[in-house]
This record gives sequence, C-alpha cells and structure tokens, in this order.
Amino acid sequence: MKLKLPSSFRFMQLILLTLTGAVAFFLTSCSTAEPKREVMSEAKACAEVNKLIAAHPSEFAGYKENKRFTRRMTIWDATMIFPNADICQVWEWSNGLDNYYCEWKADDEKDAQADFHKAEGILEQCLGPQWTRHKNPTTSGGKHTRFSKEGSKTVVSLRYFKDEYWQTALYIGDKSNLNTPIQ
Repeated sequence: MKLKLPSSFRFMQLILLTLTGAVAFFLTSCSTAEPKREVMSEAKACAEVNKLIAAHPSEFAGYKENKRFTRRMTIWDATMIFPNADICQVWEWSNGLDNYYCEWKADDEKDAQADFHKAEGILEQCLGPQWTRHKNPTTSGGKHTRFSKEGSKTVVSLRYFKDEYWQTALYIGDKSNLNTPIQ
C-alpha cells in the first residue's frame, strides 16, 4: 500500500528541489565565471619582455585585441606578459607613438613596493648590462626605474606609485611618451 502525500507537501518538495538546483547552478557558474590565470614563471616573463621590446617597432603587432577609441588615444587589450598584472594594454597616442602598458593593484604601499622590486629584479636579469638603469622617486612617494639602451628608441619603465590606490606599472615604448609628470 502506497502512502499518498498531500498535494501541498509535494508542491513544497518541488519548490525546494527547484531552489536547490538554482543555487547549485548559481554557485557553479560563479566559480567558473573568472578562471584563475596561470602563474607565469620569471623565465617566461623575461622572454615575453624581450619579445615585446622587439615588437615595439611594429607597433606591438600580435599583442593587440579589442580595439577602442578615446579622445587622446586608441587602446587595445593586450596579452598579459608579466606575473600578477591586472591589466595590460597597447596604447596608440594621437602623435602616432605606441606603447605597451601593464598595471597591477596593491593593497598598500608595502605590497606595491614588493611587486616593484620583484618586477625590477626580473627586468634587470632580462635586459642585461647593455641596458642602463636610471632611478628616481615619484611624487607620491614611490619609485621609478627606467631602462634604456644606447641607440634604441625603446625604453622599459617600471614604477610604483599612489594615484587612487597603490599600484605598480610597466611601460615599454617610446622614450618621448615618458615626458609626462610621474605620479
């Protein structure tokens, strides 16, 4: 003999089952919405930096996607080439000069400084002794290191500073684009 359940009980079971499924789907979709980025080794970052320097004369061809326009420049999302970077872009300025730019946010000055020193160490190893290093402070209390090579129009600039938040920024491009005040 089968026990017959009241229809209101079956209705509640159906609602509970539907809600459980919806919550499971939501949690699964949230956990996969932003996949974890693969951590890049220092050796791979170094190889990518050298490829970017070589790509500068060709306006960073092969690194650009999702073109958009602003008043002062054209911006493309760019391939991430540096460990921990939050955003990388290629900028084409109205004067026709191009640069590759990455930034990564920090929780505080101490974290920005640590990111800066790690990236600076990678760059020093990558670029070697033919690149000259120039250091100076930023107006917000951070540091700026610029690497240049005699006979090359390309510079590699790394700095940490506070704008709205503490951050570290990598710049590869024309020296003349660095003539703006440093935060």
